Amino acid sequence: MSARVVDILNALRNCAETITVGYEQGRIYKTEDNARDIERLKQLRLLAPDIEGAYRLRFSLRDFLDATLNRVRLFSVGANIGKLFDSLAKLVDSHSRAVQNGDEAGRENYQTLIMEMIGDIADAIDDDLTVLDSQMKSGFAAVSTLAEKIEQNKHYQQRAQELLDILEAVHFTDIEDMLEGHDELVASFRALLSRKMPAFRSQFGTILNFLNQYLFELRQIELRTKRVRTFALHVSRNPSWLPKDWDEAAELPEWLRCATSLPLSSSPDVSSPESDEFLAEVARSTSRVYVARNSFVRRAGKIDDDASANLTITIEETPIQRAVRRYFKEAKALENGLSARAWWAANADTIGSVREDVWVLRVLIEHASVGKTGEWALRVESTQRPVFTANILISDVTVLKRAA
Repeated sequence: MSARVVDILNALRNCAETITVGYEQGRIYKTEDNARDIERLKQLRLLAPDIEGAYRLRFSLRDFLDATLNRVRLFSVGANIGKLFDSLAKLVDSHSRAVQNGDEAGRENYQTLIMEMIGDIADAIDDDLTVLDSQMKSGFAAVSTLAEKIEQNKHYQQRAQELLDILEAVHFTDIEDMLEGHDELVASFRALLSRKMPAFRSQFGTILNFLNQYLFELRQIELRTKRVRTFALHVSRNPSWLPKDWDEAAELPEWLRCATSLPLSSSPDVSSPESDEFLAEVARSTSRVYVARNSFVRRAGKIDDDASANLTITIEETPIQRAVRRYFKEAKALENGLSARAWWAANADTIGSVREDVWVLRVLIEHASVGKTGEWALRVESTQRPVFTANILISDVTVLKRAA
C-alpha cells in the first residue's frame, strides 16, 4: 500500500504543470506535450472528459486545491456534515455488533473507519468555519453589486444556521457513550469533536449573528439606493429642474419626506463681539429672579463631664468568625500551610453546623477582603470544567505563611 501511495504522489509531481493549467484555466486541451500526463491522470481518476478534445480536473482534486489555497467559490456548499454524522452513527452501531459477536477482524476494520470518519467530520467543520469567516471578514468581496452581496449573504446565512442546528442536535446523541470501553476511539472523539463542540457552536453563532446584522445593513443600503436612484431619474427626466425654497410651501413632495428631518438649534458665541447686542437684548428681556436663602446656624456642642455617661459597646464574635480567626492564625504558623478542608474536618466542634463548601467559601471571602494586608498567602487547588464555561471547580484552598 505504501509503495502505491508513493507512486501516486510521484505521478502528481510529474504532472504538476498540467494540473496547474487545468486548475487555473478550467479545462485542458490534449496536445503532444501533455498527452502522457493526461493519460496518467485519467488512470488515477483525477481527470474527466469535458467538451470534445478537452479535459477537466475532477471535483475531489479541485476541492483539495481550493481548501489548500483557501480559495472560496461563489455559493460554495461544503461537506454534508449531517450525512457524515449519520454515517458515523452507523459505523458505531456496526462496531458494537462486531464486539458483541466476537468478530475481531470486523472490530478492527470498523475502528479504523470510525477514527477516519471522526477526522473527516472535524476537518469538514473547520473548512466550513474557514470559508464562513473569510466571507464574513471580506464582506463578500468576490461580488461587487448590492444584489449579489445580498444573495451571497442569504446563502451563507442558511449554511451557518444548518451547521449550528446539526451541532446542537449532535450534542444530545449517545455516540460518545457507545464508544465507552474503547479508549482509542473515545480519545479520538473527545479530542477532535466532543471538547471542541462548544467552541464550534460559539463560532457558528457569532458568524450567524454577524450575517444577520450585515443583511439588515445591506437592506438599509438597498432602500437608500432606491431613493437616490429615484431622485436621479427625476433629475434626468427634468434637466431644467432646480431645487426651490420649500420653507414657504404648505405641502412637501413625497421624495422630500423620505428622510427624517434633523432638528437644529443654535446659540450666540459669547466670545464674539458681534454677539454683544444680541446678548444684551437677552439680558434685558430676562426678569430678575430672587432666590430666598434660609439661614441655618448649627448649635454649638458641649462636653459632658460625666464619664459614666460614656458607654462602650462590645460586639461579640460569631462562631464562624472565631473559627476563621483561629484557622488563619494556625495556618500562618506552619511552613507548608494548612488546608481549609483538613482544618474543617479536624475542628468540627469549633465550626458547628457550617457545611464544608460554605467554610471554603468563607475562607476565600476573608482572603479577598484582607488578603493584601494579611501576613499570609493563598494557594487554590482547582480544575477546569470539561466543557469550557469560563468557570473553574475549586476543590480546596491552603493558607500559608507569606514569603519574606
